Formats: sequence, C-alpha cells, structure tokens
Amino acid sequence: MEPQNENSVAPSSDGWRGSLLGHVLVAACACALTVAIAGSGAYLAYQFYRRQALNTQVRNVVSSLQNRTPEELAEQAARVKAKPKLARLVLPEVLASLRDSRSEQQQYSAIQILRAFLNHESVERALFELRQDGRETVAAAAVEALGELSPPAHAADVLGRCLGNVEKKTIVDAAVDEACAGLFRLGEVGREEMEKRLPSLSVERRVWLVGYVQTRGGMHHRSWLQMLLLDGDERVRGAAAKALDAMSTTAFNPFVAPVGGGSGPRIAIRGLERHVMSHQTVTVVGSFLAQSGHDAAG
Repeated sequence: MEPQNENSVAPSSDGWRGSLLGHVLVAACACALTVAIAGSGAYLAYQFYRRQALNTQVRNVVSSLQNRTPEELAEQAARVKAKPKLARLVLPEVLASLRDSRSEQQQYSAIQILRAFLNHESVERALFELRQDGRETVAAAAVEALGELSPPAHAADVLGRCLGNVEKKTIVDAAVDEACAGLFRLGEVGREEMEKRLPSLSVERRVWLVGYVQTRGGMHHRSWLQMLLLDGDERVRGAAAKALDAMSTTAFNPFVAPVGGGSGPRIAIRGLERHVMSHQTVTVVGSFLAQSGHDAAG
C-alpha cells in the first residue's frame, strides 16, 4: 500500500457546501429571470390586446358619429379632450374618418368632434382643405370651426384666406357666408380682415352682409356698417345707410322706466346719444313728457 502524500489535501465539507450553494443560487436566478421574461411577455401581450380592443372600440365610436345628436357629439368631444391618452387614439381615427368617409353626415359629425382639437396643426390643415368641399354642409361646418382658432387674429387670417379667389367660385356659397359671419363674430380684428376682402365679394354678397350685420347686432355692428357705408357700389352704400338709420331709430328710442326702482312719477330717458339728439328728437321727447306730466331724469 502506497504511502499517502503528505502534501495532498482532502476535499473539505465547506468547499463542497459552497459549490452546491453557488449552483442553487445560479438556478434560482435563472428561474427568476425566466419568470420575469415570461411575466413581461404576458404583460406586453395583455397591453397589445388591450390596445387592440380599445382601438376597435374607438373605431366603432367614430363610425357611429353620424348617428349622434349634437348634444352627444359635444359630450363625446369634451370627454375625449379631458383625457389626453384617449385623444391620441381618437384623433387619428376621426381625421381618417374625415378624409375617407363619403357620408356627409359622418364628416359633419367628425368636424364637430375636431372642434375640441383646433390647436393641432393636422386638424387645422384638414379643416382648411375641406373649405373647398362641394357639399355645403361639410364646407360650411369646416369654415365655422376655423373661426374658433386661437388667437383671434390667426382665425381672422385663416377665414380671410378662405375668401381668397372667391370670385372664381372655389368654395360654395354656404362656406362664403360662414367665412363672412365668422369674421363678424371676431369683431374689430375680423372687420380689418374683411375690409381687405370686400372687393373680391360680389355686390349681392355685400348687400347680404349689410343685412346680416344689421340682424345680428352686437357691439361691433356699427363699425361694420360704417365700413360698408364706404363701399364703392351705391346699392351697398344705400343698404348700409338704411341699416344705420334704422339702428339709430331703434336703439335710441326713449322709453319710460321708474327711477330708483320705485313707482314714482319721475322717469329716465335712456339710450339717447347726443349726436342723434336733433331738434326734432328733442321736440318729440319734450312733447311726450309734457303730455305725460312727468319730469325727465338722466
């Protein structure tokens, strides 16, 4: 029997245990990594399924817009606008519907939804292209929406461009009407833009504009009528002069109202502007007061 080498070392139990522990740890890490990968895969699959289901739901909602009432459309637009993540899904679908659908009612409904996203360049661009749509409902709705762009000066510029080359009949009459109406709603900034565009409008359109401004009224209608009073055509000037005269007669007609909320005899003459207080007007008011036996206050 050979003598045992004194320099040889017998395997220790600690080394064996350490090696086993290392294998266990490696196996545990491998299992954990496998579970993590599988979990991530399952989560990604779930998210993909969820996104697909949501996209299908969005497409179904968008395709049914034409069956919604104006109140429902406004509610849907407000809901989508309040949820940016949902908006990122809805907006492309609505734009696609606007571009691809040939249903007039569907496109009109899509425009109503897009009014909530006018700050998106893609929306403004799509609506501006629709100004030339041959269907009056669609073209007018698109132009009306463009009138709500911000700031007002930008909206006025866009509406003015809608009236560019209008004499060539590039847009339908309803869209022209809406562009004019939109500029009027913008007040003075709209009047400044309209002043540049008036020569391109027909005389009939300018006479119509006089009637529209007179009917709508508001704080800016006097300056608009004064602009039309300087028109190069006498028919437009005549219509504007009549409108201004009718406005003065209606707006500055005195009426009786108790002073201080009481039922006393004193009355207030309201709405009289000095520049329209002609001698005849003063005489009429004085005669009215004398017949009424009241004092004039104010």
